Amino acid sequence: MKQQSKSEPLWTKNFILLLASAVFMYIATFMFTPTLPLFARSIGAVDPSVGGFVILVYTVGSFVPRVIWGNMADRRGRKPVFLIGVIIMAAAAPFLGLFVSLSGILIIRLIQGIGFSASSTSGSTMAADLVPASRMTEGIGLYTLANTIGMALGPDLGLNILRQYGARWLFGASIVSGVVSLGLGMLLNYEKKRGAIQSEPGYVRNAMPEAESTESVKLSSKHGKLIEKSVLTTSLVAFFAVMPYGAIMAYIASYGIDRGVGNIGLYFSVYALSLFLVRLVIGRLSDRHGITMVIIPGSALMFGGLVVLHQANSLAVFLISAILFGLGFGVVFPLLQAIAYMFCPENRRGVASATLFTTTDLAYGLGAVIIGFGIKYLGYATAFAGLSIFIVISIIFYIILLYPQLKSSGNKQADLYRKNVVKEKTL
Repeated sequence: MKQQSKSEPLWTKNFILLLASAVFMYIATFMFTPTLPLFARSIGAVDPSVGGFVILVYTVGSFVPRVIWGNMADRRGRKPVFLIGVIIMAAAAPFLGLFVSLSGILIIRLIQGIGFSASSTSGSTMAADLVPASRMTEGIGLYTLANTIGMALGPDLGLNILRQYGARWLFGASIVSGVVSLGLGMLLNYEKKRGAIQSEPGYVRNAMPEAESTESVKLSSKHGKLIEKSVLTTSLVAFFAVMPYGAIMAYIASYGIDRGVGNIGLYFSVYALSLFLVRLVIGRLSDRHGITMVIIPGSALMFGGLVVLHQANSLAVFLISAILFGLGFGVVFPLLQAIAYMFCPENRRGVASATLFTTTDLAYGLGAVIIGFGIKYLGYATAFAGLSIFIVISIIFYIILLYPQLKSSGNKQADLYRKNVVKEKTL
């Protein structure tokens, strides 16, 4: 047995397969985010708030079963849960073309949300298993590129298919993307290796000090199997940071159309490119300057991106907002996700993922609903600018609640992840 090295590779075969599979899973997801509100409008659902409810039922489908999927991923295996989720998403897509009504859209999206909750929860957990603990922040940041690439390709691809070929081709493209994701996911074989490693008599993966690790496990067990207490503070901060994201995903295309802006799908591509670029360096930035010194400027960039939308009357202004918000969100969410994994025991990562993503699912859906009503009564410009208050609340909670927790124990745990990880692999 040998101690881990700081130079352990991130780009293993399994990590690459997981990343590729997740990319196609996210493409299938994001193809529908801007298009289904437009599809609902085309079949007679013209109320501006309808788009928010289309997003909400999807997130409700994700929200409710996440804790079950997370527990199942810890107990039964990450890969099976991931594959089940992809199958549900792909199998439900053709029914969107069969039940052409608002109620049909809502029911199918609810089912797809259930599938997405399984895949996204277990996929994130697999990533945390596969990356070296000494490079956790960097590895999680790189895994979130799957979401970024899916966002770069999915919305614009979906909008173009819907406009040029119609809804049936859109639903078919989603099925194809899901099948590719399923095929790549089936090639993953890390579960057996992971089980063999964990069965070693001397196996210790959790980087927390022994006393702190034991205490965390005790605290977790007090709250049963479905909630991981150690990530609740992180989840609260993430809740307010994600609400504007849900609103943008649901209504930015409609906002651009309302302003007479052509090629508004470029917003998603530029936004995703900004995410991609910042996530390539976020791990090194946080290692060098500390999480707080990076996450606060990231929040400020998100704030600026929302304020710019108040003056969005041309494609150029929309794209400036995309750059600012994309850079900011690309910093904030991966760091919060990495913090969550630092704080939780390794054998509770599935539940920790579920706890965090259940919270962000709720925020995603509520953000879409809130801005739907805001647009209805205040107009697009004021509604989008008003979302910046949630960023302010997120920063306040981070400073008051999460920063002291990081200062007292998180920094020590992070150092131990990098320096004192022991006996994970056999030669």
